[in-house]
Amino acid sequence: MASNQDGQHTILASWVGALATAVQREGHNWDELCRTEKVIDPRLSASGARLQHDIMRDIWTRASTLTNDPAISLRAAKCLKPHALHSLGYGMMAASSLDEVCRLVQRHFHVISTAAALDIEVGSKYYTLTSVCEPAVNDEGFEMFMAFIAGVFDLISNDEIKPVKVSLRRPVTSKAARDRYSYCFQADTEFEAPQNMIVFEKAQLMQPLPTANPEIRLISERMIAQYLEDFGSGEFRTIVRSRILSLLRNGRASEEAVAKGLNMSCSSLSRRLRLEGVTYRHMLNETQKSLALQHLQDVALPISEIGFRLGFEDLSSFSRSFRRWTGVSPREWRRRHCGPEAFAEEKTSTDKSEELDCVA
Repeated sequence: MASNQDGQHTILASWVGALATAVQREGHNWDELCRTEKVIDPRLSASGARLQHDIMRDIWTRASTLTNDPAISLRAAKCLKPHALHSLGYGMMAASSLDEVCRLVQRHFHVISTAAALDIEVGSKYYTLTSVCEPAVNDEGFEMFMAFIAGVFDLISNDEIKPVKVSLRRPVTSKAARDRYSYCFQADTEFEAPQNMIVFEKAQLMQPLPTANPEIRLISERMIAQYLEDFGSGEFRTIVRSRILSLLRNGRASEEAVAKGLNMSCSSLSRRLRLEGVTYRHMLNETQKSLALQHLQDVALPISEIGFRLGFEDLSSFSRSFRRWTGVSPREWRRRHCGPEAFAEEKTSTDKSEELDCVA
């Protein structure tokens, strides 16, 4: 398992291996795909091995260039099998319902990537999965996840499970590529959307599965816990950040909630973080800042909504924290980085009052 001394984000090597296989089938080997020296082909790595996310970003770019395929993420998803996701994959296959599959993946998304999380919203009719990612994550990565999870649903369910809608952040301009996405998901696919999102019929995801196996599910949870314990130095903080990402959308990113999600006490969580030279408060602020900078680039998103998404009780609290992180207000940061057109989207009086909050 790759050790990470500075807490950089990592991704499961077998996930990268699936992309490498897809690219190889197009006639290109690992040495062409990865230009970083001394990084071995992930398909030759031990189970549970990990790669740094900055390497993965370059690999996605290379994959698209080598294959000239803007939909290479769909090919990669077909090359990824559940058992490649370490113990998480076995737990998915033994779940009692597709809802439990999603909850399991949400709870342990850090096994796949420490820079991303999965948000679940269950309405009266629809069941929505949305990506919550650090800027380090390529949109193609979550596209790959959506195609993969849709395939898993079909694999373990008696019914034909097709999404109702798919939304992708990337601007895919090729009609042929767009048609491939629609064919893959068998659903309306929106491009240049605000978020990467896939929507299913709620009733289908709540049905019991014939492949359910509570014993294997319990074993998989224990294996995941052991995998977490075995992470090298610097990795634990990235897992904590992943849990924070997952919880922030609902404003529940308390130290107690994170500790519970990692099956440990608050004191154990604090002790593990101190060993890596950080505190929980530092991790929370770091993650909030990273997401704030990402969300502010979406000029259609009100600043007040950004603060709410990051767990702040009101706009004033968010504005004060943001000024402490960057030296400027959220509104000023958006103006400097997004241009005057950003203000055309800001029409709420709440956002306009943010300037006064910062000056006060």
